[in-house]
Amino acid sequence: MGINNTAKIAAIVAFLLFANLCYMQTCSAIGTILATNNTIKDGDTLVSGGEDFALGFFSPQNSTNRYVGIWYNKIRPETIVWVANRDTPLAESSGIIMIDVNGDLVILDGRGGAIWSTNISTSAKIAHAELLDTGNLQLREVDSDNNTRRVLWESFNYTSDTILPSMKLDADPKRKDTGLGLTSWRSPSDPSPGNYSFRIDPQTLPQVVIWDGTDLHWRSGPWDGRAFLGVPAMDEYYLYLNGYNLIKNYEGMIEFSCDYFSASFYSRYVLDSLGMLKQIMWVKGKTSWFTAWSAPDTECDLYGRCGPNGRCSMSSSPICNCLKGFEPKYSGEWNGGNWSGGCVRSKPLKCEKNGNGSWKRDGFLKMEKIKVPDLPVSLAVGSLTECEEKCQKNCSCVAYAYDNMIGCMIWGGDLMDIQQSAKGGVDFNIRLPASELEIHLRRGRKLEEKTIVTVVGEGEAKRGRRPESFLILWILLQIGLKEETPAPVVGEEAAKRGRRPKSFMVIRLLLQIDLKEETPAPVAGVCSA
Repeated sequence: MGINNTAKIAAIVAFLLFANLCYMQTCSAIGTILATNNTIKDGDTLVSGGEDFALGFFSPQNSTNRYVGIWYNKIRPETIVWVANRDTPLAESSGIIMIDVNGDLVILDGRGGAIWSTNISTSAKIAHAELLDTGNLQLREVDSDNNTRRVLWESFNYTSDTILPSMKLDADPKRKDTGLGLTSWRSPSDPSPGNYSFRIDPQTLPQVVIWDGTDLHWRSGPWDGRAFLGVPAMDEYYLYLNGYNLIKNYEGMIEFSCDYFSASFYSRYVLDSLGMLKQIMWVKGKTSWFTAWSAPDTECDLYGRCGPNGRCSMSSSPICNCLKGFEPKYSGEWNGGNWSGGCVRSKPLKCEKNGNGSWKRDGFLKMEKIKVPDLPVSLAVGSLTECEEKCQKNCSCVAYAYDNMIGCMIWGGDLMDIQQSAKGGVDFNIRLPASELEIHLRRGRKLEEKTIVTVVGEGEAKRGRRPESFLILWILLQIGLKEETPAPVVGEEAAKRGRRPKSFMVIRLLLQIDLKEETPAPVAGVCSA
């Protein structure tokens, strides 16, 4: 008996010590559902059915303020994905969470005052709060048998800085200043709303954007039904970035979601306090998060970095250049590295009809691998050729692009936020007066001419002399350049008839003969390029 009593006393003492430890160190889980007659004290947690998420009180790093939030239950340190009382922290660990007599979920301070509430529009006689395995906290009205009658409120409709799989953002095209988006924390130690927000831009061709207050900070480019045209990583890292979807629902609202689930890792999208949107992943069994993708990632990703009609390229120095046919608006500022003023046309466009009703055509210069500028207009045409014709006949159209998924896009006015991509992007065609186009095409031909000279003369140059065919070719090139009008100009008569000038055919024949005569090995790479 004495031994049994001693064992009982030891067990009681151990339980009391464990209970006290739990109270001090947040280790008490009260289940998955909070009922009307229950409370969650600071130190308690509400855990989802699959134990992936938990709800309770927490303090951010370097802060003693207490907030109610949701975090990953199995990951340490706590990774917060949602915060209730972002603007109204508690100064001490005396708060409680409960459901009041009206069915509202409320947070009370130590004196019983409500500092936060779900503020439902209609009261509920019996209400339960449940944390789902998706990380969504739902407040539901239930009957006497605990069957759900209606959902009163859910945290997924009151986002913080994080998108979780199955969460949706939305926007109303009729009311561009409204919609459900993300708002950054003010700092890593302060979850109150910061300067940056992430939202859908519900224009004709929707995209997603990051705002810095009222200024655009970054944009994704148009959605093509599978990816955003301005995010090359969506092709390169499709394994991580799939699950994206952007649709118009039956109410006309545009919805954006990232529904990618995996049993092997957790994935979330976070808008941090510096305005960067990140996809962050945790491979189960590992010990840390890693960033799979982020934007803006380079200086060229920043919205309008090179101003109107400027092009940004990280492979150029400086990174900003005016588009072909344009020059800096303020050359002094531009040369000093202030590119915000952008560029203006060197010569005006000449868009008008001839007396016989045909068009005096400006030309279009093609730029490859381009993140298309902001504010495109979509046209319902069936081909690239039709797209060009529509733009050609519209004097307000200054550029066009054609994407197989989106179709025809045209632009008017200044072209803002153009980026040269190393990967991805589309062919972008900018309108230039014929005289400007001819200058740029002639420069391009000179570069090609130098390449041809290198290829044709390679074998003889090593022996210190030029082949005879080289001299003939050089003469014909000079004659051809004087005689022929640049074929690539849009509307060129020779191009319309589908044939090339005679001197071109002679040059081509000589090239073929000469390449057979000379040893091609030293320049195989040049030829293949």
